[in-house]
Amino acid sequence: MFKQISIRLAIGFAGLLVLALAAWIILESYLPAPPQRIMVTTGYKGGANELFGKNYKEILARSNVELDIRNSSGTGENIQRLKDPQSGYQLGFSQDGATEGAQLKNLASLGQIGYQPYWIFYRSPKEWSDLDSLKGKRVSIGADGTGRNKLAKSLHLDASTPADLSKLTGDEAAKALKDGRVDAILTSGTLDSSHVQELMHDPSIRLLSLPRAEALSKIYPQLVRLVLPAGVVDFEKKIPPKDVEIIATTTSVLVRKDLHPQIIYLLVQALEEVHNPAGIFHRVGTFPTQFDAHYSMSETARDYYKNGPSFLNRHFPFVATNYFARMLATLAAIMAISIPLFKLLPKIYNWFIKRYTDNLFQRLRLLHLKLQQSIDVASFKTIQDELHSIDRATHLLPMWHTDLYFALIGRIENERKLLEKTILI
Repeated sequence: MFKQISIRLAIGFAGLLVLALAAWIILESYLPAPPQRIMVTTGYKGGANELFGKNYKEILARSNVELDIRNSSGTGENIQRLKDPQSGYQLGFSQDGATEGAQLKNLASLGQIGYQPYWIFYRSPKEWSDLDSLKGKRVSIGADGTGRNKLAKSLHLDASTPADLSKLTGDEAAKALKDGRVDAILTSGTLDSSHVQELMHDPSIRLLSLPRAEALSKIYPQLVRLVLPAGVVDFEKKIPPKDVEIIATTTSVLVRKDLHPQIIYLLVQALEEVHNPAGIFHRVGTFPTQFDAHYSMSETARDYYKNGPSFLNRHFPFVATNYFARMLATLAAIMAISIPLFKLLPKIYNWFIKRYTDNLFQRLRLLHLKLQQSIDVASFKTIQDELHSIDRATHLLPMWHTDLYFALIGRIENERKLLEKTILI
């Protein structure tokens, strides 16, 4: 009896191990733990995207997720990094019009986060009237692969600019303008970017207004026309002295499609916290957007924007949310495995019992055939031991197989009686 119980316990323990192993494999394959560190590729040092990255970093740190910020030359390099699965980058920024979004099959958008104005600053004692004033001038348009570089080249704004000066960016471009090495720069960044503010407050530098900005937005669909109101930079000093028409594109936040959904939830929450408030050029709630005309949207982000955070995300911190999600997934995986298995177990068990009892009946039949022949003392001992072995095996049958038990016991007794008669004869 104790041996029978031990066998059952061993089988049950082995079954639990199999279930646990299968659940673990399914869990790691379909719901792995979220990473504790992700890398973001932003843009040039001191730019708006680097500032956004720092804001996200602080928010993600509340959930013990580290955001590693890496600068780049702009959208072109950001996209190349994100496309490479070996690069380690999972998050990046892109300006509309800098690349073909439809070709980026492994990337998804978390939405557009705001306008990225294109500022044209110039150094001149006289006011320039339009883009035509830049023709023949030395103009810095930024690094290759950026949206403004692509736009400027299509407008031939850098035709007279030496290559080493044409690709200056951010603070370097601002310094070149102030030093007189270039006549104008086409730069991008939010109004509070350090180099934009520096040039806005420099009395020797002017900001070009584009009276045909609306036309440019029709010719280039990725562009929008914006108006910088007079005095909005510094009301007391009247900076700018009058309304300035500018052009801008929109900035999208991109992720690799294989990024963990829980991390995407955290990122979308960070986007809402940083970009939802009103700005100079938009009302509160305009950004982040629930759609992206240039890139395919992340399904996780779309679900968040549509339905808000999940029940677990609303009521539990990030670590607990992930723990509960994995626990529920584990239970679901065990149920998915165990229910079909439990339906199959009775069939396996009945097959095992049938094989077991068939084997005992076959052994009895072989003994019966031997008893039909004349046997000596040695054979008698062998047959008697075999009957004893079959009898012990029969007593291992579970109680609910009483019919088989008594059928075997009856056959064993018959063979014992036949054995005794054979010896007497």
